[in-house]
Amino acid sequence: MLRILEAAEELIAEEGLQGLSIPEVVRRAKSSVGGFYGRFRDKNELLKALEERHFKHLSEHLDAVADAARWRNATATEIVRGAVDELVNVTNVHRKMTVAFLYRSIQDPGLRKDAVRFRREAEDRIRNLLLDHCDDFDHPDPKLAIDLGIQVAFALMQQHVLVEATHAGGRTLSDDELKREIGNIVLRYIGIDSDAHGRVAAKP
Repeated sequence: MLRILEAAEELIAEEGLQGLSIPEVVRRAKSSVGGFYGRFRDKNELLKALEERHFKHLSEHLDAVADAARWRNATATEIVRGAVDELVNVTNVHRKMTVAFLYRSIQDPGLRKDAVRFRREAEDRIRNLLLDHCDDFDHPDPKLAIDLGIQVAFALMQQHVLVEATHAGGRTLSDDELKREIGNIVLRYIGIDSDAHGRVAAKP
């Protein structure tokens, strides 16, 4: 089963969801059509297994990012920038899979609920880290600010993979620029000012 899932992910990464075919998956997995149907009823069941695997991988990354021990002596700025770096890196690695699932979520309410559930879990866990620093925020409602900041970051990365780049200011942003600017957006919204180079201004 693992070889079939890996072959399917590889095929989606190369050709997108429209290029996913059972004969090609089993060929790459060095399996057989009969072996495939012994594990999955159809392509839709294969995709659901891929979705479960995808969210499992994302949850493992979230566990690493939201580990309180990792940020024990960190500032709010370091937490935000670390989380944004991870978001951009992971989204780029899983770009084709993310696009496939975004399209499927339009027709599949279950997948859409899973995606929202994951985002809310990310909000909860990053919020718990940042609320320890809420005295540093200028925003009058830190919880609201953190949650909306995370939603904006997720939305920007969804757009990034759908159109295959982020265009702003008359140019295509590099990954480093994207990380810096998304970090600045979140930090400034919660009330910590960053200058154009990503440095955070000290409060008077």
